[in-house]
Amino acid sequence: MTIVTAFYDINRKDLDSFKRDYKKYMQYFSFWAGLKNELIVYTSAEFKDEILEIRKKYALYDKTKVVVKELSSFDEYALKAMQKTFTDYDQSKNRKFPQNIECKSALYCYLMYLKPFFVCHAIENNLCSSTELLWLDFGFNHGSDFFTNSSQFNFLLQSQDSLARDKINFFSVKEKEENSIAYLYFCMETFLMGGILYASKDKWQIFKEDMKKALQHFLSFGIVDDDQLLFLWILRNLPQNYSVNKTKFWFDSLFYFMPYEFATKLDIKKIKVYKKIKTKLKKDLKQGDYLSFMKNFFLYFYFKFINKKEERLC
Repeated sequence: MTIVTAFYDINRKDLDSFKRDYKKYMQYFSFWAGLKNELIVYTSAEFKDEILEIRKKYALYDKTKVVVKELSSFDEYALKAMQKTFTDYDQSKNRKFPQNIECKSALYCYLMYLKPFFVCHAIENNLCSSTELLWLDFGFNHGSDFFTNSSQFNFLLQSQDSLARDKINFFSVKEKEENSIAYLYFCMETFLMGGILYASKDKWQIFKEDMKKALQHFLSFGIVDDDQLLFLWILRNLPQNYSVNKTKFWFDSLFYFMPYEFATKLDIKKIKVYKKIKTKLKKDLKQGDYLSFMKNFFLYFYFKFINKKEERLC
């Protein structure tokens, strides 16, 4: 399986509250760069050598291709259309987190939109030797948000039987999402993840064309968002091409590409049980499900004050 990723400096440190500069993203990448898969990275010229040096440190230089390509060249029409929409309409207005980067930067939204474009470029230019391709965000795991020991990332990712080989695979932390896309745009709730995407070689062109369709529908309403909400539009309107895989937490989706007996040996963060229940309490209140709220409240009290055990995230 070939991994495809990309890194372009869009001055995120000046755009949102997370203040992630390019050095932070290089640290994130370094955590998982020891994966032994063939890797294709799209970037700009100033980062090529640094990326190759990171892979060289893991003796994976020969399994790495760094493609220098101007970001705007992948879909110039889409970029100009997104920039015009940001100019014409305030994308932060009435949104729950108006300081988030997707509310402030057309370039960021464009970069997120391009994920299947990067993979298709690799396929069209015969850069990958595998029939299976995995998109993995350059900053996947955010350093050590879930997996905590980078020295353990010295193995080969391989798709497991639970994945749909005849479809494009999304990953989600929710069982389902019943709210309208308009509601989700303003409330900024996430159903599908953007950090990891999987499909066989012959499916990525379909994904790319579907993203174009999704973007046109969003632009027609004067709105732009990052990849996650476009994915949901695609899933609802073109479900025959896609499969959704449930995960428990944000980055444990990578377990779909490891044998179970190996995955259970990796060092991961632990979380207090009551913190997970607290999230459910907030959701119950928001949805007016007071019966569920009362049940979860007693569980919250029990695990926070009586039984203070912790459990592994997996």
